[in-house]
Amino acid sequence: MAQFSIELAKPSDDAELQKGLIEQIVSGSVEVYFRHQPSFFQSVRVQGPINQIGVVRDSQTDRIVGWGIRSIRAAYINGRAANLGYLGGLWLDPSVRSGTLLARMYRSFYELHRDRQTQLYLTTIPENAYSLRQLLTSGRASLPHYEDWGRYYAVAIPAAGHKSPLSSSIEVIRADSAHIQQIEECLSQHGSRRQFFPCFVANDFLSGLPHLRDLHTKDFYLAWEQDRVVGAAALWNQTAFRQLVFSGYRGWRRMYETVVQRMRKYLRRPAGLQPGQKIPYRFLSFLAIQKDRRDVFRVLLQALCHESAEAGVCCLLAGFHEKDPLLPEVWRHRPYVHCRRVYLVYWEDGIEFRRSLQDLVPYVELATL
Repeated sequence: MAQFSIELAKPSDDAELQKGLIEQIVSGSVEVYFRHQPSFFQSVRVQGPINQIGVVRDSQTDRIVGWGIRSIRAAYINGRAANLGYLGGLWLDPSVRSGTLLARMYRSFYELHRDRQTQLYLTTIPENAYSLRQLLTSGRASLPHYEDWGRYYAVAIPAAGHKSPLSSSIEVIRADSAHIQQIEECLSQHGSRRQFFPCFVANDFLSGLPHLRDLHTKDFYLAWEQDRVVGAAALWNQTAFRQLVFSGYRGWRRMYETVVQRMRKYLRRPAGLQPGQKIPYRFLSFLAIQKDRRDVFRVLLQALCHESAEAGVCCLLAGFHEKDPLLPEVWRHRPYVHCRRVYLVYWEDGIEFRRSLQDLVPYVELATL
């Protein structure tokens, strides 16, 4: 019998996956990571209605030595609703990376892909993971096509330190159940102009779908101008099932913070962030702005930061492709930045579909990765 088997994860694997799937996220001198508690399976459901976790199991020890996640959700592709896949969380224990397990994992992914739910997948890989990126784009047997689709900025925008929302002709209000239609129309009309923007219908936010857990109508904010909605975004609180944890500082910042902590203790001031401490955050999600108007986004983002700070939130997490025309407004807030690369992933049956893609600005929803 082969030493390693590849199969779908079982509920009994939850605790082991929680411990194993921790990716250190580095932004400059700061390190954080996501913790998936109380359940890894519940946490990854936000990736899509179809969610499959493949694991590599050592039959001799019953230990999991690798895994990957395939998910599928509805998105706008070329302005029309279609199924879009995502391949994420790919990992192999260093002790087994030199064998044929990677090829076997992708053969198992292809077997899942034969359900024909989608022809195209996305994945994001840390920009500094050079060896992994080189391996996946090598064109080796059993690997699908990996096509670099540009830089992706995962940003943490500080919520504090902002004044009240800017005075302008644009008013930002918090949505309620009476605004369901306006939310759907704004996301459909303006979001569909982005490649891969998530696709919803109004009832999705009222039906308690697992992949929209803890996202409610009241989490949306609408920008109004002359009785028209010109922008929308949500503050998605996922802390009940996915926690952002401070890991520590790096380099010169570590020495600097050591001195600062001693000064705080001497002056009897509150201590700063400690390793293992949870960071209050929200995802800035489903951002849709009329004609990419920076003035609308500026007012909306200012209002979201103000609302979040009032609620004790430390930062807003969001993702922007390098081609996004709204990025200059993000840089004004001096965010922490983690750079990744977006890849289009497809097998032979997806080549024609890939060729049909229009040159639209990509939108990859960070909250669903």
